[in-house]
Amino acid sequence: MSNLIGVRLNKEDHGEYLKIVKEIGTNPSAMTAKIVHDWLRFQRTKQYRGDITLSGEILKKRHNAIKKSEIDKIVKHNAKVIISEMEFQVDNLDFTELSRRILDWNRENGIAMIMRDRKDNTVFMQKHSFGIIWSEIQCKMYCTMFEIIGETIRSMKYGTSSFSFEVVRQN
Repeated sequence: MSNLIGVRLNKEDHGEYLKIVKEIGTNPSAMTAKIVHDWLRFQRTKQYRGDITLSGEILKKRHNAIKKSEIDKIVKHNAKVIISEMEFQVDNLDFTELSRRILDWNRENGIAMIMRDRKDNTVFMQKHSFGIIWSEIQCKMYCTMFEIIGETIRSMKYGTSSFSFEVVRQN
């Protein structure tokens, strides 16, 4: 037995939803049922087993085990892989799209990251509890990602519980 539910989407999300439904070759009702089912299963697993895979303590411990001499190699590899995937997904990976994706990813993973537009640059900042190695890798990785798409980095700073970087904006 099934129960009917209704879902309201804004115009942009609705268009994207219908595009995905068509690409997959299903119908909106079946797609909605699958999304709700998968989300509920994920939530149940998270509640009963605990969301420990990416807990702060585990990430901090893993990152602290990385040798300082390996950081730049890891950063370059990760940035190239992520940009390659993003370029496959969108027609134009520009500053706006990359910024949106970085902020969305952090928000969806419960990590606070903010972006501040200034006169001639944009500053990204993050506070966390993952340690200095996390800060260095994330900060350098994001900077490298922006450089790969042709942006200029003015500065970067990282410490044990935060990092920030500035991207020069060409108006």
